[in-house]
Amino acid sequence: MLTRRTECDGVCTTDGAGPVLFYKSDFRAKMSLMRRIFLAIHASSALQAEAIAWQANYERLPVRWLKGHNLHLTLIPPWYESDIEKVKSKIEKAGNTVRPFAIRFERVTYGPNPRSPRLIWAEGRTPREMEDLKSKIENLLRQQPAASQERGEPRLGGPRRENRPFRLHLTLARFHPEDFSQFPLKHLDSPVDWRNEVKSFVLMESHLAPGGAEYEILETYSLKPGT
Repeated sequence: MLTRRTECDGVCTTDGAGPVLFYKSDFRAKMSLMRRIFLAIHASSALQAEAIAWQANYERLPVRWLKGHNLHLTLIPPWYESDIEKVKSKIEKAGNTVRPFAIRFERVTYGPNPRSPRLIWAEGRTPREMEDLKSKIENLLRQQPAASQERGEPRLGGPRRENRPFRLHLTLARFHPEDFSQFPLKHLDSPVDWRNEVKSFVLMESHLAPGGAEYEILETYSLKPGT
């Protein structure tokens, strides 16, 4: 049985007989306690330098370029979380069984849908070790979506396992899909040879701002040392 209410300034709860029914005001109250976090591989200084040099050749494009320190490869997409320390403790074992590995980017193109893109990103083949690392983290964080989540609302209560195949990519720029028709360059397929040695992954927080998101590293987790 869902709890109903006429007035509630905070988050309404049940007497234990059933789930919580969150109203819009409840959702806003809950969101004020949440932080937007995700798991990623941070781009090395060398990879950042190569990406920045490539961006300089395409400055005429009307996009929002990601700054060097913001460049990263997403492992687990963002979700909203209140208990950051609990997340940290859950994932600290994830890298213990995965050895350091190399990633290589082979081209820069529009994505994820070239017919209606919203990103400029670098692509490459996904290493098996990266898929293993992602799977281990997902298993450690696995939770059911919160009862209050509805379509269009931010993801709460832990990340949801993705059904689509993981795709190695490094986002270089973002833009609105509706602006693409005005781009002076409609086709983009730029060969590159960018490499990155992965020895750790990071827990990051996304700080949303009018000029675009800024990313903060909350914790760094080392992979299993090679022998």
